[in-house]
Amino acid sequence: MAYPGFGGMQAPVVNPHIPYIGEIQGGLQPGKMITIQGFVIPGADRKPGLFGIMYEECWFHVNLQCGASTQPRADIAMHFNPRLMAGVVVRNCLQNQAWGAEEKPHGPFPFAMGQNFEMIILTEPDKFKVAVNGQHFIEFRHRIPFQRVNTLAIDGKVQIQAIRFDSGLPQPGAPLPQRGPGPVYNPFPQVPGSLAAPPAQMAPPAPMGPPGPMAPPGAPPSSGPQALQVPYIGSIPGGLYPGKMVIINGTVHPGMPDRFHFNLQCGASTAPRADIAMQFNPRFAARAVVRNSLTNNSWGAEEKDTPYFPFMPGQPFELMVLCQQDSFKVAVNGQHLTEFRHRIQPLTRVDTLVVEGKVSLQQIRFT
Repeated sequence: MAYPGFGGMQAPVVNPHIPYIGEIQGGLQPGKMITIQGFVIPGADRKPGLFGIMYEECWFHVNLQCGASTQPRADIAMHFNPRLMAGVVVRNCLQNQAWGAEEKPHGPFPFAMGQNFEMIILTEPDKFKVAVNGQHFIEFRHRIPFQRVNTLAIDGKVQIQAIRFDSGLPQPGAPLPQRGPGPVYNPFPQVPGSLAAPPAQMAPPAPMGPPGPMAPPGAPPSSGPQALQVPYIGSIPGGLYPGKMVIINGTVHPGMPDRFHFNLQCGASTAPRADIAMQFNPRFAARAVVRNSLTNNSWGAEEKDTPYFPFMPGQPFELMVLCQQDSFKVAVNGQHLTEFRHRIQPLTRVDTLVVEGKVSLQQIRFT
């Protein structure tokens, strides 16, 4: 779901079946981004080639399409096709059942069998820009008007963990939403000129290591330089106010995790312990999400009721906390989960995010 104030953001898609065909709600606009987190399946398929000679190939593709028709086949505004054995990414478009001229030049090949990746597609007025693992990769000039694109299709030797849609620029005359300074952390380096780079006026976060593959599905979370460290303590730029949102992308540890928690705190003090406006605490044995607050070193009354338990060992999730005038609203993987009425005021006291427990972090954003 999309809460009021979430900017009409389309719910993320988590662990879809491949082949995947899904709607891009609202189509494409300049500034709209599609983020795909996936894993290249090891191994190759044997196929007949010239003169019947068998060859091996491992590939997948991501299509931005004008509908989902197969007879006749829908036009494809951009076909992004990594071919692992050849070490090349072919880009093309399909119009009226006919393929156009292929584009192949690019920098270092960013995909590898058995490795995870993050791919970001940014729509601009005259082209698509694609970044992989935080590095700008290619541009593809529009051959079909981007306004016609309304469908995302993915197929091939790939598993997809999550697809996220971030809204583009507002329509002329529309009021601008109130936003914070944007992401403060990202698992990929902040490279000037890349899609992952912060705006020029922002100071980049503490330097991260070189981009690297994430762990494959079900593997223990990485402790390498590309991962956000847990326990995590970080400031919330500008504090909290009605309309502000915290977005956390993470993965539950595999195996038999017991619990983890997210705290929205009034500072980072440990002696005395900082007040906690909301502790969000999934407990796996009880299959409950406990919410509480801490004031003057004293815990309040626990709240446990939720319509479902949204977390699974080894699985990624996206958690969104929307601050409203009277409460926090929490959604997990695009579905509303719970509300927690404010016990600590003023909200501007809440300026720190803490994450601890059996969880790894991929990204934290404030909007």
